[in-house]
Amino acid sequence: MKRLFLRIFLAFWAAMALVVVVLVASSPYFTRSHPGLDRWQRGAERLVSERLEAGAEHLARRGLGRRGEPRRGEGGEPGGGGPRRGWAFASNFVFSPEGRQVWGPEAPKEISAFARRVAAAGEQLGGREGVVVMAGRPVQTPDSQQLILVSAARLPPRPVDLLEPGALWWRLGLVALLVGVLCLWLAHGLAAPLGALRGAVRRLAAGDLSARAGAPLARRRDEVGELAREFDAMAERLETLVAAQRRLVRDVSHELRSPLARLSVALELARRDGGEGAAGALDRIEREVVRLEELIAQLLTLSRLEAADQLPIREPVELTELVRQVVEDAAFEASARDVGVVVRGSAGLVAGDGEALRRAVENVVRNAVAFTAPGTQVVVTLDEEGQEEVVRVRDAGEGLPEEMLEAVFEPFVRAEAARERYRGGAGLGLAIAARAVRLHGGSIAAANVPGGGLEVTVRLPSAGGDRRGS
Repeated sequence: MKRLFLRIFLAFWAAMALVVVVLVASSPYFTRSHPGLDRWQRGAERLVSERLEAGAEHLARRGLGRRGEPRRGEGGEPGGGGPRRGWAFASNFVFSPEGRQVWGPEAPKEISAFARRVAAAGEQLGGREGVVVMAGRPVQTPDSQQLILVSAARLPPRPVDLLEPGALWWRLGLVALLVGVLCLWLAHGLAAPLGALRGAVRRLAAGDLSARAGAPLARRRDEVGELAREFDAMAERLETLVAAQRRLVRDVSHELRSPLARLSVALELARRDGGEGAAGALDRIEREVVRLEELIAQLLTLSRLEAADQLPIREPVELTELVRQVVEDAAFEASARDVGVVVRGSAGLVAGDGEALRRAVENVVRNAVAFTAPGTQVVVTLDEEGQEEVVRVRDAGEGLPEEMLEAVFEPFVRAEAARERYRGGAGLGLAIAARAVRLHGGSIAAANVPGGGLEVTVRLPSAGGDRRGS
């Protein structure tokens, strides 16, 4: 969201700053007062006056040659050179009293018209046509020839010449500051609602079904407000559906316990009256009853954890001791499959419900024992990383498809290998572990191990305390 805020701010600021700079830079062209142009014009007038005096003095002393060119001499020349087509900066032009040009570059019509005015007035005149500044006067040569000398300068002004440098920079700085403040307000007004909505989406994705965009966003009358209202409606619908699903699971689990209890009593009666011939079938029924009881117990446990917003008990728990007890029990059961379970390293204290943590670690370890290859080991590693206590459980099984590494912590999700080679369980163990870990403010993740196997990592916030050696 910071990137979006920065992009919006910079886009607004750059666009408005560009508009302001263009307006400030071009404003002299559209105003009556042109200080820079006035300065340029005064300089041009001084230039043509000086050239006019020098040219007039030269013509009065030397006159024109036989070909109509000024004679060369110490006094200089009226035009600073021979005739040429066109002119770019400043030149002198010589005309007859009738307005016919007799020397100099090809004169534009405005200079020719000015020379006729000077001839008609019979005295020195000055004038300006657009960006052409002119000065002219009658001159009499040594041979009593009457001529009209016109000096003209043409210099298109640059935009910077029309500006006031002394006042330009502080004005641009003040405008940039004001525009920046305005754009900051606009960018915040656009990005802040999206940031609030993003926070609600994150809470919902993390499992907080009560997350809502909030009334301030929902009251807006723009597209952001519509999005917020749609999000709140979606979140409310999800909360209703999930609550109904959880309630259904809890109620069904409770309702099944009574028939199972009666089934167990009926099973004992049948075993007493059935004789030896029914023993095998009755043993099978008993195993299925036990598995159903375990499934119902897991469902009730998961329902309680999902319904809890916080831990009912929060006390210091020595994680190393807890894990060692779980590993000891799991190793005894795993020996029947020729599987070893070992623990390495040590961890510190965590704060929480010891029984919930024991069940979480036990479910992860038992899952690893069930899916590791016979004749291998399940390795449980304890460590402390920063402010977290870490438990890693690694097996030597077949691992999981990449798309199932996150889904495996959802209820009733099992790998295809587990479905094909049934090892018991209903896919609730890791879901229970994940919910218990999250209630403790921790995280749980699964990753495939190079060479085969799965590693489940549990991270729990540290509660301090000294670490114990292995």
